[in-house]
This record gives sequence, C-alpha cells and structure tokens, in this order.
Amino acid sequence: MQREPSIIKSASALINDKLQQLLDDDFSFKPAHINLLNQQPTNQRLSFLKKAIEDKLNVFLQLMPINNDGYPVNVRGIIKAIGNKRYLVKSHNVNYIVNFDQIRYIANI
Repeated sequence: MQREPSIIKSASALINDKLQQLLDDDFSFKPAHINLLNQQPTNQRLSFLKKAIEDKLNVFLQLMPINNDGYPVNVRGIIKAIGNKRYLVKSHNVNYIVNFDQIRYIANI
C-alpha cells in the first residue's frame, strides 16, 4: 500500500518555494523614471504659489533634488509658506519642506 503525500507536506513545499522566490528578489531601491516637465518661469511659479497658498488649492509639483545625489519627485498636496522662500507641502501621508528653487513645475489639480 502506497502512501499519498499529505496536504501539509505539499502546502509546506509550496510555501517554501514562494518564500524562496521572495528572498531571491532584488530589493534594491530603483526610483521610477520621471519625465521632466518644462521649467516654468520664476514669475509664473511665484504668482501661482501665492494664489495656491491664499486659496489653499490642491496642487501638483515637480520637485528637483537639493543635490546631485537625489532625483526629481512628483508631489500632490496643499502648500503653505513657512518663510525664507521655504514651503511646506502636505501630501496624504508625507510632508515635504522645499526651497523655492527646488520647485520646477506647479499646477492646480
């Protein structure tokens, strides 16, 4: 009489295979490729920033990194001035503090 493999052994083998696949995956961080939008003129960015802050508009921003180690980021949220040409962008679960020079593009959503 031959024994059938138990469901526990086959489930265990399946779980082991899936776990091995997960551990073999590359977990290194690779930022998504972001298409750079055209840099808006300074006066246009300042004007829209002022309007967005006064009217508490939900805006889309493309932010440039402070140094060459970073990468551009697209952000959506409400923007507030915190002084010294610095702004607080409140997104769903992340807050960004940015300088005016980091703002490449701004638009109303």
